[in-house]
Amino acid sequence: MSKSFTRYLRVALPAVAITTSCAAPINELTFTTSVSTPPTSHESTATTLAPSERVESVVTSNAAIINGVVRDFSRIYEARAQCGRTPEQCPINEMAVKGSSLFNSLTKVMNERIHGNLYTRSDAGKLRVRIESVEIIDTNHATVHTCIFDSVVLFDSGQIDGTADDIVFDDSVISAFMVWTLQLDNDTWKWVSSTATKRKIGGDICGFAS
Repeated sequence: MSKSFTRYLRVALPAVAITTSCAAPINELTFTTSVSTPPTSHESTATTLAPSERVESVVTSNAAIINGVVRDFSRIYEARAQCGRTPEQCPINEMAVKGSSLFNSLTKVMNERIHGNLYTRSDAGKLRVRIESVEIIDTNHATVHTCIFDSVVLFDSGQIDGTADDIVFDDSVISAFMVWTLQLDNDTWKWVSSTATKRKIGGDICGFAS
């Protein structure tokens, strides 16, 4: 994952929060969803955004609200990965509830990235996200439990239109179990806050195969 959101998680939270990019990547961004709801029929979807990004979701087809939470959470994480590469175009208003802790932290991180010429690349690192469960608190609030692995490299880029003078700014590896709070805002589930319940620097506590 890129170090934008990840570095926030490590600094502002007890552990982790978000972005994306090592060499010869295999699906940089991968979502694996296994929602703990009563098993019935299942609907599987797989959307490839780019050669290095893949989102996968498997949820019970009769869980309309949970499906909506998973869909919007995945969409936000995809946007967050792209924000690492183009922070000046990061759609924060579409990702987090305005005025929330994650809205403020994302705004701060993106501004720092822009001013510092810090970017991620799709060919440098991997982001693995597994949605393990979704809890519906009420009609407007939900929590999403995830495990995240992030080895995305953050570069200090002198030339925005080239990589010849890129310097590695952050190539740390981090993994963490995260709990995210989401709120329904104008018919869209958006981030409000996140907490890392367990994390590991330099290793994978999620058990991703690749």
